[in-house]
Amino acid sequence: MTNRNNISRHYTKWGYIFVLPFVVIFLAFNFYPLICTIWYAFCDLRRFDNPGPRFLPTIGEPWYRNFQQVFEAVSFRDAFKNTLMFFFATTIPEWLLAFWLAAAITDRRLGIKGKTLYKTAFIFPKLISGSTLSGLLLEHLVMFTASTVGFVYVAAMINGFGFEMQDFKFFFSNRFLVIVVSVIIHFGITFIYAVAGITSIPVEVFEAAEIDGANRPQTFFHITLPCMKPIMFFISVVALVDGLGTSDVPSAFGLFDTLRLCLTMNMYIINQAYMGSYIYDRASAASLILLGLIGIGALVIYFVFIRDKDEAKLRKMIRKEKREAKRLKETA
Repeated sequence: MTNRNNISRHYTKWGYIFVLPFVVIFLAFNFYPLICTIWYAFCDLRRFDNPGPRFLPTIGEPWYRNFQQVFEAVSFRDAFKNTLMFFFATTIPEWLLAFWLAAAITDRRLGIKGKTLYKTAFIFPKLISGSTLSGLLLEHLVMFTASTVGFVYVAAMINGFGFEMQDFKFFFSNRFLVIVVSVIIHFGITFIYAVAGITSIPVEVFEAAEIDGANRPQTFFHITLPCMKPIMFFISVVALVDGLGTSDVPSAFGLFDTLRLCLTMNMYIINQAYMGSYIYDRASAASLILLGLIGIGALVIYFVFIRDKDEAKLRKMIRKEKREAKRLKETA
């Protein structure tokens, strides 16, 4: 028994040693900046010549001053609307494309060959989006999208469908290019997650559905998606964080956008903190607003995908019975 305890302590010690670098890095580069951001949101801190963060009530200002200034800024309201618009406009087609391809790739009845090649091709834009090749990739994607829209427009004009240039105005705008390029770059990772979720479902479940005569749409909506609830929560949260915190693709179009049509909340925060403004307190307040928006979205996703409604009803019924029993005991 003593030898077993010594071995257990030995392996436990090495477990703490291996996890120590992650804990140190997390505290230094994630937790500490988060605490500072929360503190700066309620302080006066602007430019480098500022005497340091001063708590707003100590200088006679209301504690919500930075948040009030953020909400009063027209640029932030534009960024807020653009962020929500880009999130829904990119997430919906991204999910439709990713799950459709994942269901086709993993379908045993189709027997598609070269699955590894497809996975590599779809994830490739996401892998290089943060490298030095991202600019070249972005340029080619924009050129491809614009030339495709131009081809459709010319074809419609030649065939005499009655379309005019004004009818294709949105498809030549920066917003449309941002949506298309974002979908192409980011849908690959959603595709990989969806494939992992589908392949984790036991094959016997699909075989039983096939024997019962279920077609592909019925199998996908009534078997595949319900069995993917845990990984669907993960996919949804990742899509929420990436979608609301997007700045890579919109910034490529927003640098010369004087109308703020491509400005997002993350770009607004970067502009306030670094791009010549150095308004750290307002940038921190906007960061907390973005964090709160992501938190609300994650809570909604939790209640949709993870929360067991029957279990919640059972717990509520048990609590009600306990209160009733306690009340009867007190009145007896």
